[in-house]
Amino acid sequence: MEINKTSLRVNLLLLLVWGFTTVIFKKWLRFKKRTMPPLPPGPMGYPVVGCLPEIMKNKPAFRWIHKLMQEMNTEIACIRVGNTHNIVVNSPQLAREFLRKQDVIFASRPNCMSGYLTSNGFLTTAISPMGNQWKKMRRIVASEVLSPAMHQRFHEKRCEEADHLMRYVYNQSQNPLVNGLVNVRVAAQHYCGNVMRKLVFGKRFFGVGTEDGGPGMEEKEHVDALFTILKYLYGFGIGDHLPWLEVFDLDGCKRILKDANKEFEEISRSRN
Repeated sequence: MEINKTSLRVNLLLLLVWGFTTVIFKKWLRFKKRTMPPLPPGPMGYPVVGCLPEIMKNKPAFRWIHKLMQEMNTEIACIRVGNTHNIVVNSPQLAREFLRKQDVIFASRPNCMSGYLTSNGFLTTAISPMGNQWKKMRRIVASEVLSPAMHQRFHEKRCEEADHLMRYVYNQSQNPLVNGLVNVRVAAQHYCGNVMRKLVFGKRFFGVGTEDGGPGMEEKEHVDALFTILKYLYGFGIGDHLPWLEVFDLDGCKRILKDANKEFEEISRSRN
């Protein structure tokens, strides 16, 4: 008899706890619905994966998103991929809202796969997310690398590369093999590469270059690897939204970034 009474008391206690928990949970849901603003308009998507199939079918992702926003006639949209809600804006006014009024929230860099691979585990200042490590590196860069004294110290080297760029453009304009045409994109890209190599390695070319002052094979590979990294840095990555799919590398971004980083580092180390 006493056992039955004890069991009844335990059951009643559990029932009361369950009822109390249910009431609290419902009140919390109502409070959350009242306090949480609604998300911007966007496609419904599929369970679990969200809009991932549509993004995979319509590459590049940004063009599909822009087309979708035009069809929806909206300047802000919510694209769900996995459990992540991506808020996209294409209005200058809304962009200022993000970048100026709410800059404290959006000032950090995203913790993504491409940034991790490019910076060898967030070891660089420009790509690392905001935190204590980033603050320490920022102080060092501001005082030692980007200081006015250092800027003045490398002034002559930058002028040398600017003069070399003008000579290269002139030689190209006088070259009958290319009908005097100058590829401005190539010239600008390799000017940036020449400046970096001059400042970091103390030399313009890893090899001997070409007769007209253009880049050689080593420099072309070096710059191509660099711009490949920049192309995929902060690009859409499936693993950033669905981490359990990162190992499969469905979009190939991880492999491309690894190969480009490896090539860039090998060229830099072998020619240093």
